[in-house]
Amino acid sequence: MNKQQLTLAYNKLKKQLDTQRDSETLKKFEILNKAYEIGKKLHGAYFTAMRLSIDFELPYTTTKRILSLRKANKTTWDLIKSKKVSVFKVAMVLCLKEVTYQDEIIQMVIKNNLSTYDIKSLRIENYKDIKKERLRIAVEKGFARQETAYNSFYNTLKRMNELLNLEKIYLPEKKIDSLKKELKNLKERIEEYLNE
Repeated sequence: MNKQQLTLAYNKLKKQLDTQRDSETLKKFEILNKAYEIGKKLHGAYFTAMRLSIDFELPYTTTKRILSLRKANKTTWDLIKSKKVSVFKVAMVLCLKEVTYQDEIIQMVIKNNLSTYDIKSLRIENYKDIKKERLRIAVEKGFARQETAYNSFYNTLKRMNELLNLEKIYLPEKKIDSLKKELKNLKERIEEYLNE
């Protein structure tokens, strides 16, 4: 087998594992979700995901991740059913990230084909973080189009040039030293970039 054939075979196996993992995740969710509802009726507030994991002899992290699918909204379930996103990845998102932003995060996962490792590394605490993470991912994975990369870069430079007109009296005095330090770091990065 040549390198191209090996790559195709490797990717085919990865896809098979993804399909199997999705199927298993959905089956486990159906069982654990029903069991969780019954457990709540039997034991009330004292019944937890930890108790379910012990009773069903599953790792707590697996149980928690699978039960997090209970938080999925209709839009997310529609994307799962249409195979636009893996149920396994959705479970990771809903288990690890703020559920308020599930639509935005799921779209990020789909658009950038984020791996489970990428999902874990997302740093989203509030809505502002979504924009920051989109930019970080675009820079790491490369923008979809060169023109988009250029426009993003150019617009940031224009904004920075405009902000440099701001008089220091409008800034908190105790933060000026910190700002100067960041500007010096940025200056060094710009010099490196220009000399590449």
